[in-house]
Amino acid sequence: MDQPWIIRGLSNEHAHLDKGMLVPGIAYTDAPAPVRGGWTRECKSRFTKQDIYQRAEAALQHMLQYGTTYIRTHVDVDPLVGLKGIEALLELKANYSQQVVIDITAFNQEGFERFPETAELLSEALSMGRMGLGGHTLTDSDGEAHISRLFELAEKKDAPWLEFHTDESGKPEHFLLPAIAKESINRGCEGKVYAIHCNSLANVSDGEAQQAIELVVKSGMHVVVCPTAIATRAITRTKELMKAGVRISLGSDNMKDLFNPLGSGNMLNYAQLLAYVQRFYEPAEQQALLNMLLIEPADAGSAERLGRLNIKVAYETNEAHELLAHAPRPSFVRDGSSLISH
Repeated sequence: MDQPWIIRGLSNEHAHLDKGMLVPGIAYTDAPAPVRGGWTRECKSRFTKQDIYQRAEAALQHMLQYGTTYIRTHVDVDPLVGLKGIEALLELKANYSQQVVIDITAFNQEGFERFPETAELLSEALSMGRMGLGGHTLTDSDGEAHISRLFELAEKKDAPWLEFHTDESGKPEHFLLPAIAKESINRGCEGKVYAIHCNSLANVSDGEAQQAIELVVKSGMHVVVCPTAIATRAITRTKELMKAGVRISLGSDNMKDLFNPLGSGNMLNYAQLLAYVQRFYEPAEQQALLNMLLIEPADAGSAERLGRLNIKVAYETNEAHELLAHAPRPSFVRDGSSLISH
């Protein structure tokens, strides 16, 4: 019998633990994204810190059993939920610090125009602990102004990283990936900025896409692909970004909430989905997908914490095609002194 393949675990570079596990407690009804966003706002207005903690912990437990040891999660900050999500996730992060590294990004999901008070709340959140800052290029009518404002706040509060839900509609007229890259270059933020989704990149012309990818490379931006986005829009040009040398990672995105009622927490499932959708079928492509799950955090502080984490995850094989075909649960997790069987 082959020896088990022992690794430090898998990375999930985009999640929403604070909104996870709302379903099946709340019945899911399919509707356009803005409608489901409205329902989510209604839910958020009723969230308590305890409620957020319990649901986030339940989502986290799913991820842990499938071998995830690094998670970067957005946490909504706005007048509806206040700072309750940040408080809950900071507590969860501390309580599970020996099992997983959790990085928090204070997230402006709702925009500055709908809730101007969000700016002050984000500033306060960034004073509560080491965390990144997140925005969304579609939530305000002036996407470029939204981007600039987030960069300014990140500089003022010395946020270690900045993330944007980028061009999620997939429409060419919402194509702001180049604007983020240019802002990153102009402000000297190379290596500290993440673009999540980048759906419009799939639908602009090849020439526009090539120019944007060159800007992304120049800026040192990281791209996070969330394969479940295929439910409503095209996935970004993952292979072209990869061939250009862009650092690409994968995220689970929403998990059992009003944006996505499904989600196993198994990162191999998400990689498998991307393999099917974009035909990552050749051996080197399959290995590249696996490498996206094994990627080290780009933030030096996070990488150091992960390096100190005394957890190892074991699979029965290291063959990428077998792992992607079957998405197996790890056979055990080792904490340095004991084996925890699954």
